[in-house]
Amino acid sequence: MATAQLYVEAPAKRMSLACVASGVLAGAAVVMVGLFIKDAAPATQLFAVPTTAAMTRIPMATGMQQRPSVVTYAIPDDAPPVDEAAIAEEAAEAVIEEEEEEERVNPKDLFDGQKTYYPKLADTQADKKLWYAIDATDLRLGRMATEIARILRGSNKPMYHPAMDIGDYVIVYNAEKVAVSGNKRTQKLYRRHTTGRPGSMKVETFDQLQARERQQEDTEAVQKDTTGRPGSMKVETFDQLQARVPERIVEQAVKGMLPKGILGRQLFRHLKVYKGPEHPHAAQNPIEFKFEGKLAKAAEPVTRGRP
Repeated sequence: MATAQLYVEAPAKRMSLACVASGVLAGAAVVMVGLFIKDAAPATQLFAVPTTAAMTRIPMATGMQQRPSVVTYAIPDDAPPVDEAAIAEEAAEAVIEEEEEEERVNPKDLFDGQKTYYPKLADTQADKKLWYAIDATDLRLGRMATEIARILRGSNKPMYHPAMDIGDYVIVYNAEKVAVSGNKRTQKLYRRHTTGRPGSMKVETFDQLQARERQQEDTEAVQKDTTGRPGSMKVETFDQLQARVPERIVEQAVKGMLPKGILGRQLFRHLKVYKGPEHPHAAQNPIEFKFEGKLAKAAEPVTRGRP
């Protein structure tokens, strides 16, 4: 009859009195069984000293140190044989599973945590930008300026970022034919300030002088000086500014919709506004932008004044 040793590791917690008593009784029972078994090992071999490796696996409980118990028991001769090959195969499979678990790649490790695409410096270069041409004839000023600002900022692109210049260029022609609704032609005012330099020299030809005087008579004082002093604020209506510098109406409308700061000034340089149907950007092959679908309201006829 063969003998075997069984290591029983105690739980890592404070044992109560009942646990101690049950342990003593179990140990006594094992000793008695070992004494009555024929050819059993001596009683001195029933308990063995645990190895250092086994001791390191036992946690420390509060107030006392738990040590594993080593129990020696007898194996009868008629016991079924142990399949050592199966045990070795299971151990090898366990080792292979552990290695595969270590080699398995976590999908989160493939990304750096940045799910949203961040535009690169190459996306802001001029060769990546498109050119759009818009005919401002009978287009509503506000709706047209809103779409122009979206194109300049690049918010119509899937890789839009508010802090980067990924927009395109916009060409606006026929700026003198832009439309406004209601009484804005006479009620909408534009204010500006002169250079404030008294006695600054202005040069114009005789024909220019006659044309300016004729325009002032026709439009009833195109520029209205509110203080009568050099450098004062000038106020003029929409009709007056459209007759004098129609490009400035579109520029001011779009500039108010762009961010304020260095980025806004850089985006504003991508806007090209011209009076009349001609523009000098034919070499850029601009794409004609159409206000269709959801943008069709920009081309709807406007109502002039109150009915």
